[in-house]
Amino acid sequence: MSDVALHGRLIGRDREMRALADLLAGIQERGAAVIVRGEAGIGKSSLVAAASDRARERGVQVLTAAAVQCETHLPFAGLHQLLLPILADADHLPPPQRRALDAAFGVVDERAPEPFVIALATLQLLSDAAARAPLLLIVEDAHWLDRPTADVLTFVARRLEGDPVLMLVAIRDGYESPLDAVGLQELRVDRLDEESAADLLDAHNPDCLRLSELDCSKRPRVTHWP
Repeated sequence: MSDVALHGRLIGRDREMRALADLLAGIQERGAAVIVRGEAGIGKSSLVAAASDRARERGVQVLTAAAVQCETHLPFAGLHQLLLPILADADHLPPPQRRALDAAFGVVDERAPEPFVIALATLQLLSDAAARAPLLLIVEDAHWLDRPTADVLTFVARRLEGDPVLMLVAIRDGYESPLDAVGLQELRVDRLDEESAADLLDAHNPDCLRLSELDCSKRPRVTHWP
């Protein structure tokens, strides 16, 4: 069961939200890439959405991409979605890097160049954007990224310390990603404790009694089926 907001916070996610708030607070001093990992439906999307809201309140630019299983075979589909809001700035890149992105995204009828050039162009484009205002990158369901995009983001993730850029990469338990292999920080999203789960149930169903408030001795017993 995913989290919902209660009085401006996510139920049972104070630890995770403090960790994300600390990363955002320090974004001007040091960039970072963090894997947000947990079970399906555990609340990863709620956490990164809350981080996105907080970032925008602080004047941070937010770029997002949500990978889907049906696009895993489309090279650079995820990268195109992530960079689309700032692609116009590619005109200011060195010509080889600009041509590399144009080829990768099918803007020109050329074969995509070496992955290194595309990765370098992506890093430069993000760095230029971050020079104007700090940048938050959110990649949801990164386990379904097409491989070329995953490789580019792995390259970028290892080179963010010098720029005011925070990358949050949500990955579902049981799936692997090239981003797993480079030793990134990890924020683990576990199941809610019993009290938080009860609060969440109340938030979804305010008229429903908690299990702890039910007097089970007064409930009719079913001894046989009709």
